[in-house]
Amino acid sequence: MLRRVSGRDGTLIVAGPITGVVAADPELACAVSDIGGRLEMEDAHVLEVESVAPLRVLGAVFDGHGGAAVAKLAARRFQALFRESLGGGPEAALRAALASIHREAQGMPGGAAAATFYVDGPRVAVANAGDAHVVAVSGDAAVRLTEEHRITNEAELQRVVAAGATIWGPYVCLPSGDGLMVTRSLADFEFERIGIVPEPVVSTHPLPPGFLVAACDGLWDVVAAEELPGLLRDADSAKEAANRLAHDALRVRHTGDNVTIIVIRTG
Repeated sequence: MLRRVSGRDGTLIVAGPITGVVAADPELACAVSDIGGRLEMEDAHVLEVESVAPLRVLGAVFDGHGGAAVAKLAARRFQALFRESLGGGPEAALRAALASIHREAQGMPGGAAAATFYVDGPRVAVANAGDAHVVAVSGDAAVRLTEEHRITNEAELQRVVAAGATIWGPYVCLPSGDGLMVTRSLADFEFERIGIVPEPVVSTHPLPPGFLVAACDGLWDVVAAEELPGLLRDADSAKEAANRLAHDALRVRHTGDNVTIIVIRTG
């Protein structure tokens, strides 16, 4: 039977307030997480404000599937692993941290998509594996800084099919029928033979004034990146922006997934 591990699955929405708000300085940086329409919270996240002037922030969203074990491990280990490799630059540190988490997850059930970032003054380095993303919002423009790792990405589709994957609807499947929506993921060792790899796509970008938004697919499956400028127009703080997005995903569009959103105000 297909293992439906990502996206909406028709589960009943759980009513109640948005939970899990964390903010070192809610004007500047805020994370919101909610179980959403799932019976279990499989997301985990990291938010560390290193300095304000210059702005330096480390963040990560880990979207677990097949259980929360890998996402929790990632959140617990990410900061230390990133710092260990920062001497080689932010891109190398993000890549090394995710590679180490993947190795440490050996023997754990399930896996996790990842969207990570390091704001360093006027620039931001990002790394993602899976369908969690980082988006820069400035004025009326929104730019996704990360790459989609689902079969809707033609290059990813060709890669996993060449590795022997069977495609069933939106899922990349083993011969047994077990499947994932993502084509890249931390752990998920049993899927490596059909091309599911942990290798992130890493890049660095100028950081315009506005908001930086990192979130799992619980947001992106129901809210397109290009909708963010309208939803965040006149938002005064990272906390207000994060709560607006969470409210829209959970209460207006009724996402069937966990929701985790990190927002950084960048000017």
